Amino acid sequence: MFFSSPIPNTYSGLYYRELGASDFALSVISFAASIALALVQFPGGYLADKHGRRWLIFTMTFGVALFSIFFVFAPSWHFIVLGVMLQNFCLIYQPALFAIMLDSLSPENRGAGLTLQAVVTNLVSLPAPIIALFLITTFKFNLGMRIAFAIVTVAYFAAALLRYKLKETLPSNSDNNHPRILDAFREYPRSVVESLHVWRKVPRSAFYLFIASAVVGSLFAGCNTYLLIFAKDVLGISESQWAFALTFMSLSIAVPTILAGLRMDKIGRKRFLVLGYLCYVPAMLLFIFADFYMLLVAVFFWGLGQMLQNSGYQSLMGDLTPRELRGKVVGCSQFFIYLSQAFALVLIGLAYAYVWRPLPFLMLAVGVIPTALLVFLKVKEPSAKEV
Repeated sequence: MFFSSPIPNTYSGLYYRELGASDFALSVISFAASIALALVQFPGGYLADKHGRRWLIFTMTFGVALFSIFFVFAPSWHFIVLGVMLQNFCLIYQPALFAIMLDSLSPENRGAGLTLQAVVTNLVSLPAPIIALFLITTFKFNLGMRIAFAIVTVAYFAAALLRYKLKETLPSNSDNNHPRILDAFREYPRSVVESLHVWRKVPRSAFYLFIASAVVGSLFAGCNTYLLIFAKDVLGISESQWAFALTFMSLSIAVPTILAGLRMDKIGRKRFLVLGYLCYVPAMLLFIFADFYMLLVAVFFWGLGQMLQNSGYQSLMGDLTPRELRGKVVGCSQFFIYLSQAFALVLIGLAYAYVWRPLPFLMLAVGVIPTALLVFLKVKEPSAKEV
């Protein structure tokens, strides 16, 4: 999945514009995606903690694969909205996937394990921009992008079959072998109440961690929507230069990310999470004035920040959250994170399309500073990490 999805994502914004989407409509697509993801987080966390992780991940990956066909045959950007919503409804397995990863790593190696996973998946995606460039130059842009999305469809079905090999990590209980997705939606109010109450059972630091992730995640999602569009329209970066920049990013951040992961388990995760947030400051300030060579430096900080942020957040959340509550904690936090993203995307889209195009990038550069300070002051690493 990490090999295939970055291929069309390299130029997805340009593809949606070719299907008729305006600059603001790009935010509408992202808004629909975030709302769909938010709606399935509560039942996803509830199912992951009640019936287990494996069956939910395995079965719903087939749905993600099936609805990726919408991107291949979309006649207009409106079909992209429908496809992304249907696909993201199937991502009800996200809390289960997050939980099974945390369950599978020992506390003393959690930082290194999650960082290694991030580096490996990043390196796996290394050829994606070059493949995308080859497809759009060989088959012309529209057909090349449709071929790229077809590759994703095939790869997702293969991944769904491969996930049959997953091993259940939730301790056995009477509900493990009786998955009922429809029952989870019938019990939606109960799953919401139980998920909200879970914050009483975890340390306060986990709540502050969630708040920080919601703020940075919302600003990051808005900037990510317009990175390519701004680079092409304002900075004059060509498709080939963009592909090279993304490849450079994947290569250049590998070694520092691995070194950070190895140190993270020894000297603490929090400082690397804070460092990840602060990497977005030079990334965005350089990006809005970049020529091609400055763009390379900007995407290095962008990629490194993303890696450190994800590894630090996941490791800390795993340390703070008991195994039997992880599905609900992830589901509840992801619901509000995606909900805040959805509304932030609308505001950021309006700012980009109608106010000032560099504004979303400056918002991220400024917004991460108080967020990093919140994590530094309020998040305490536990002396005894949860298994």
